[in-house]
Amino acid sequence: MDKGRLVSILAAVIAVLICLNVILYYQNYTINQQKNDFVAYYNEFGNVSIQSISYNFSPPVSMYRALKIALENGGWNTTSLENMTVKVSLDYYEFTTENTTLGPSSGFEFLYSVTHPVNDYSAVTVKNATSTTTYRYIWTVIVDPSSGVSGIPPPGLYWVDAATAEIVPTGPLF
Repeated sequence: MDKGRLVSILAAVIAVLICLNVILYYQNYTINQQKNDFVAYYNEFGNVSIQSISYNFSPPVSMYRALKIALENGGWNTTSLENMTVKVSLDYYEFTTENTTLGPSSGFEFLYSVTHPVNDYSAVTVKNATSTTTYRYIWTVIVDPSSGVSGIPPPGLYWVDAATAEIVPTGPLF
């Protein structure tokens, strides 16, 4: 085997190893970020009862980061969460604002629960002459009494954008 061919083979092997290392690095980074989000949540709120399906994927904003953002936004702490249950789900919503003769009106519609990873968690906005519709992946966080008796609205309802960590206003309907 000539020297040029050996160098080419070694260069190809090195390129493959570099690509493999990059892939493994990003997988490890994602797993560590999720662990860090869980630790930060647990350090602040302790062992609060959480009801959620088990997600084997995570959008850019992990479930525990969204929980921490929502509960901090609501002023919750370990003491105020006693005898409460925190429910969290990843959902897809449609938010619409219409321009009417009486002024703007807005509303939302739950479209579906997200049970599998998607390619892009970013909000998508569609505008036309009379309305604007935005589709968003949202972490829905609800704080309810553990007794199961809840008011309307519940003691705490928070929407956290799964791509940006922004608190989405729940609006005047609640």
